Amino acid sequence: MNFSKIGIVGWKDKSSELVKALDEIAAWADLHRDVSFFAMDSLSDIAKKPIKVASERTLRKCSLLIAIGGDGTVLSSVRLALGANVPILGVNAGRVGFLAETQLENLTPTLNAISAGDYSTRDRIMIDAKVYHKGKVIYRETVLNEVHIRAKAPECMVNVNVEYNGRPLTEYWADSLLLSTPTGSTAYNLAAGGPIIYPSTSAFVITPVAPSSLSVRPLIIPATSTCRISSAVDVPLNLVFDGRITKVLAAGDAVSLSASKDVTTFIRMKNTGFVNALRGKLGWTGKPKFAHSEKN
Repeated sequence: MNFSKIGIVGWKDKSSELVKALDEIAAWADLHRDVSFFAMDSLSDIAKKPIKVASERTLRKCSLLIAIGGDGTVLSSVRLALGANVPILGVNAGRVGFLAETQLENLTPTLNAISAGDYSTRDRIMIDAKVYHKGKVIYRETVLNEVHIRAKAPECMVNVNVEYNGRPLTEYWADSLLLSTPTGSTAYNLAAGGPIIYPSTSAFVITPVAPSSLSVRPLIIPATSTCRISSAVDVPLNLVFDGRITKVLAAGDAVSLSASKDVTTFIRMKNTGFVNALRGKLGWTGKPKFAHSEKN
């Protein structure tokens, strides 16, 4: 890929290190005039020349998006790139940054490597959600991480019917319900006790959050399947998409969840990857570590 136009996504109110990253990109761009950089217009007061300020429409026409921040910033970039087939490079300026490929201190070497073509790409599957009212689709959304079904009324549990490929699966009674992609398996799903799924696996996971029955456990299903979810009682529900967008699912309506034809493409550098992320970002050590050992 020839990355001659690179867009920059970041939220200055959430990252004190964003200014440093933009300064580093500007210095690199001064030495590489064959590459043009465009920052989202909300960064106009901190982006320095030769970085230009541009609209979201222009960013969608870039050949690469650099997301500087945490996983929330990467998810915003995913939404921006949806349907435009723009690959994303995540630069961690947050806490865990599980979706980030590189750290802020490695930004210049990463840009050098990308310029030299020393990288690869990885596609991640997504979920298409369609809300049905009286048999007609009234709302659509595509997500990278998960669809979260929760009660609209505060402090209430959800009681939902789930169909799998047109057949009744079960009726969940829980605090809420998640349907996650492999990418989303390390997000809310993991916190809720769901399994970690390797990113290239073609599967989704249904995870009830604090179910009323101890026999109810997370269920991994093929990505070729379709789930249809509706309230089992006459109450509305909230659908939360990637933790950022909320849509009310009215009583009597249903949401259909299936694999999207769209994918998210991430830039991957050498000596990185999912296994390294498990060790470095989730703290997998393999065995307890002790400061010292004692002999009996």
